[in-house]
Amino acid sequence: MGNCPFCKQRVDIKEVKTEERGKGFIEKEKMYICPHCEAILGFAMKMR
Repeated sequence: MGNCPFCKQRVDIKEVKTEERGKGFIEKEKMYICPHCEAILGFAMKMR
């Protein structure tokens, strides 16, 4: 996939940690975390 901008290690999409939070079934937020240094790589929001 690419390198983490913080620790510079190689990160594959299959290794990226995710954390989901949301308000019921209406909104869901997902946070993507580096598996090596645990820095936040990005966010995504899903709305129905």
